[in-house]
Parts: sequence; structure tokens; C-alpha cells
Amino acid sequence: MEHQHAEFVDTHYEALIQRVTSPMTIADKLRDNRKLSWGVYSKITNATSKRTQMIELLKAVISGGPAVKSAFYEVLQEIKPDVIQELEGSSSQTDYDKQVTASHHQKLETEKVLEKTDRPDDDGLIRWNPSSIKYRSKIEELQKDPSKKKVSNISFSRSNNYIIGSGGSGTVYLGLKNDGTEVAIKRITKDPLNSKDFENELKHLRDLKLESKNIVRYVDLAEDEDFYYLALQLCEYDMEDYMENLRLQEQKVKDDALRKIVKEMLLGLQVLHHAGVIHRDIKPRNVLIDSGKNARLADFGLSRKLEEGRSTVHTARAGTQGWEATEILNQTEKGHYKKSSDIQVAGMLVYYILSDGKHPFGDMKDREDKIKIGKYSLEHVQDIVAKDLLEWMINKEPAERLTIDEVLRHPYFWDDSSKDAVLRKLGDRPEIQNYETLSKIRNLYIEKEETDPTATLTIYEAFKQLKIDNEKKKNDILAIVGEDLKNLWKLFNTAKDVTEGKTFSNWKSKLSDIWTDINKKLPEDVLGLLRVLRNKLVHANVRNEFEERNIFGLFPDFFISLHRVAKHLNWNY
Repeated sequence: MEHQHAEFVDTHYEALIQRVTSPMTIADKLRDNRKLSWGVYSKITNATSKRTQMIELLKAVISGGPAVKSAFYEVLQEIKPDVIQELEGSSSQTDYDKQVTASHHQKLETEKVLEKTDRPDDDGLIRWNPSSIKYRSKIEELQKDPSKKKVSNISFSRSNNYIIGSGGSGTVYLGLKNDGTEVAIKRITKDPLNSKDFENELKHLRDLKLESKNIVRYVDLAEDEDFYYLALQLCEYDMEDYMENLRLQEQKVKDDALRKIVKEMLLGLQVLHHAGVIHRDIKPRNVLIDSGKNARLADFGLSRKLEEGRSTVHTARAGTQGWEATEILNQTEKGHYKKSSDIQVAGMLVYYILSDGKHPFGDMKDREDKIKIGKYSLEHVQDIVAKDLLEWMINKEPAERLTIDEVLRHPYFWDDSSKDAVLRKLGDRPEIQNYETLSKIRNLYIEKEETDPTATLTIYEAFKQLKIDNEKKKNDILAIVGEDLKNLWKLFNTAKDVTEGKTFSNWKSKLSDIWTDINKKLPEDVLGLLRVLRNKLVHANVRNEFEERNIFGLFPDFFISLHRVAKHLNWNY
């Protein structure tokens, strides 16, 4: 049967192009069935008409072999049975049809051979290595373009047809190296104004500490009398263009893609900060998406490296209007840049990504004034966990912002296994293991204060009144609270403050309907709930019920609250 289906596709190639008017419906189903790669699917999507979409689809089907041809036939049978019936009932191909089909097959085979062999042109170009989907046809044009010029081993054309970007430092062109590597060529004028930023960017790009899949890759450098030509990894989109592309996707696909981009952008920033580099120009245009859909941080012309042992760079103000930190805008002289300055602007960018292009400090006309006073709005992001992350990042006070490592450890990036690990790690702390006893001690002191405010009670007398005789237990509690009990009050006050007004403030009534054996003597706060969930996870072996009963969904703010407690009490996990 597979052979018959394949023969049908081969025989009726030209007729299928003429008669099938819904190529994307077929392509979608083949993509869902994993018969088309993302690269091939994107090429079909980007075709400018239904006819060219069908041509690209059939090229992919034919080159995929009998299995893909058969899958194509079955999808066509499902959505357009009349086309199959018509073609199978028609007479065999005319000699002309056979000649066209044979010619097409020969062309495909020739293309395959060319992709595997050297393909020199007049400029010495060999072995073109296609990776870009978006720019593939442009690169094909570039190879044949007589206006193409060569500087060292880099080829490009100054025609507007090949401009793919621009900025303060120069124009960006599509280009190729002699070895066939696709590149983006940043052309930078040789003058004192540009040279410093250029040398600075080159230094960072060549720094081995900054090599990462989330940072745009340096490829090569050439120059002539008037310009530098910085060859960088060719990417498909910047963040603004990519978000425009994602608006066409289903919401779930879009949400997953944006979360991935957020994390990868921040991973790129983590590489910079670990190397002691402050970016200073974080914005949508400086996050690029490569052909593998990975986000890469770009443009290091304004970046500065911290001196050994220093936490601040003192230099002239830099950056882009509307994408600068509070403390930078409020300075009257030189800018004093810290890593925390990058964090606040990165928070603005995270909001921009998750809110479909909005800015937390509003429109450009009064954005800087709002940044200066820390007046922001997160109304266009509904996820409360994402909002919590954003509040940490865009805080007006630099000291209150998270570090980049803390940002990436935030609950926004936790999956179920991460949540389980946190429950175990924090749930095993002595404070949580002894939380019921600590609560009894606290209540004893509260009762004494209410009945006799002048009464004094040592921790040892508290042990005696509560009949705590086990020496190990007493030593454990002493290690937690200290003889002056300061840590006891700090523990419970923190838990109380974090619990007030949260979805888990009445967790006992919610969980009693699910588990009848929960410990109701525990305080009804975030740490009491931690104790219950940790015990259920470790001892009762009911992890499957967490998903079935949507336990985490009952308390959507539990993990961000637990994260705040851990940060306030300096608990590592």
C-alpha cells in the first residue's frame, strides 16, 4: 500500500500543485505526525502563495521517501478525497506530464548532490551551509548578485535588499564567509566615536568566558580603509519581530515559547554577570532568536567589565531611552552601574515579553518619570508567580532586587520535580521538623504575657512546663531559637506576615476534604502547610494525588510565599 501511495504522489506531482488548494492544512497534520521537520514546515509557512506553499510541501514529501509520501496520501484522502478520486480515475499522465515530473525529480536529485559537494563561485565561496530559514532565499540571491563585494574572506552586498538591521553603531547586512558560513555583518564606520564601542564589543565577543548558547556568537572580523566588518552568527529574529510571529500561534504554544525565551535571555545575562560584565543596553532589539529558536543576548558595544574586586562601573551614561534603571536616571553626573541595574532593566524586558509588548512603566511620554519614582503596573500579566518575579526584579531599590542567580532560582522557573525538591529540602530543616513543638513554646510565652506581663520564663522553664525531656530534642530547639528566643519570634512573625491574605491562609479546611489525617495541631501558616506537604510527599507516597487533586493549584501563591520566607530567613535550597 505504501508503494502505491508513493507512486500516486510521483505520478500526479503537477496535477497536485494545480488542484490542492489547502497545503497548510496538510502541512499542519504532517507536522503533528512528525513527518515534517520544523525547518521544512517553516519554509512552507513562509512561502508567499498557496501554489508556492504546495510546491514546497511536495518537495519535502518527495524527498522524505515512501513513508512521507504515504502519510501525505492518507491526509489528502481525509481532507480532499475528491482530488484523489479524480486523479486515480483519470487516464495516465500525458507524455508532457511525465516529462515535467521527471524533470522535477532530476532537479531535486541535483539539489541534493549540490548540498553535499563544494559549490565554488566567482568569489571562491565553497560549501554553503544553510541554517537560516528566514534568509535562505536572500542568501541564494546574494550568491548570484553582481553587486556582491568581498572584504578578506567575507562576502556581502551593500544593496538595501540585504540590510537586516541597523543601530547607533552601524548597519547590519546579510553575508557569507568563504567557507559557506552564514553571517550577519555589522558595518562600523572608522571614527573615534564608534571605535571605542566597537573595540569594546569585539573584546567581549572574543572573551572565552562569554561563550554560551544564549549569547550571540562571534564569527570573524574584516576591515578596509573606511569600515570594520564584524561577522556575527546569523539569527532569524530580534525579540520584537519574534513576538509578532508568535501572535499567530495557539495560546499554549505561545506561552511555552515566551517562558523559554525569558529563561534563555536571563541565562545569557547570567553568563555576563558571572564574568563580571554589565550589559548596560538590555532591550527587545538586543535579544535575538536563532534558527533553533534559542534566545541569545546581543550587542555588547556599551557593556563594561568590572575591575577586580569592584561592584560598580563609573562611566558616562549609556543605554536606550525608556530602558534604563531608576538609579541611573536619578544620577546627575556619571553613571554608576552595578549588576542590579541590569536586573531592573531585564525585569522590564521580561514584562515586555510576557505582556505582548507592554512596558511596566507605561508609555514613552512619561516612562522615565515613572521609572525615577518606581511607579509601575503589572496589569497585563495575569500569572501571579510571574508577577512576584517581576516585583523582585523591577524594585526601585537596587539592594532589594534579586541577583541573576536568585532570579533563575525563582519559583517561576520551577517544574514539578523542582517543587518536590524544594518541599523535601526546606521540609527537612530542623525548624520545620520541630514546627509543632516550636508553636507550643511560642503559645506558652504568649499566654504568660497575657496573664502576667511581668512574668519571666526561661527556655528551660518552658521545656519543663511543656514536659519536653528528650535531651536531643531540647538541644535541637535551643540551636533553632537560642536562649534569648529572638529566632523564634523572627520565624513565626515571618510566617505570619507572608501568610496573611494568601490562598493558603485557611489550608486546613481545604486539605481536610482531601486528607483526613493531616496534623491539625500545626499553625495554619505557610510553614505549617510546608510540613504537611513534605510529610505527604515523603511518607505517605501520595505524589500522584498532588496532580490528581491539583494540590498546588489550590494554593497558587504557596511557592512564591515559601520563597520569600526562605530568602528572609537566609535558608538555602
